Amino acid sequence: MSKQDVEIKKSGLASAALVLGIIAVVLSFIPIINNAAFVLGVIAIIFGLIPLFKKRRVAIAIVAIVLGILSIVITLNMQKSVGDALDKVGEEINKTVDDSTGKNTDDILKSDIQVDLGEFTVSQGEYGIQNSKLIVTVKNKMAEKHSFSVKIEAVDASGKRIADDTVYANDLGAGQAQDFDAFTLVSSDTYEALKGATFKVVSATK
Repeated sequence: MSKQDVEIKKSGLASAALVLGIIAVVLSFIPIINNAAFVLGVIAIIFGLIPLFKKRRVAIAIVAIVLGILSIVITLNMQKSVGDALDKVGEEINKTVDDSTGKNTDDILKSDIQVDLGEFTVSQGEYGIQNSKLIVTVKNKMAEKHSFSVKIEAVDASGKRIADDTVYANDLGAGQAQDFDAFTLVSSDTYEALKGATFKVVSATK
């Protein structure tokens, strides 16, 4: 290969590096595809360094190297942004699942709703039928409408469960409170035990 051919080849590398650098920068803004931009950026840098060291078409070689580096930086930043966004979505999905399964009961009771339990009462209804109830007040402390379910358990002095019930507060507006009757369908055999029971919230979901 003649000296002239070698010079032309070196000059061609500078041009190729420039083209690859431009393509790499354009592709670096596109998620997933910017993986190829990273590779093209590296190649552009390599192709640019050869004519730069040989002092052939130095200006083009420098521009190609800068574009190659820029494409790599943009690609890494874009991938980090996408990764952070996916992590955030994953966290939100996990929180939603935990909120709906009762795993976040403590957080929900602390920040989202207020649950007040009244006294268990038994009254005489029509035809001599006794009616029981525990008034449960649920207040939405959030700034937007939400639906909640609250599971309440009645235990005796030894901690043994007597009965449990769940109230459903659907579409409570921001700051809105509503009363619900719980333990209305319990067996009359448990009335006396429930009168002396301790009632507590065991789970809350939204």
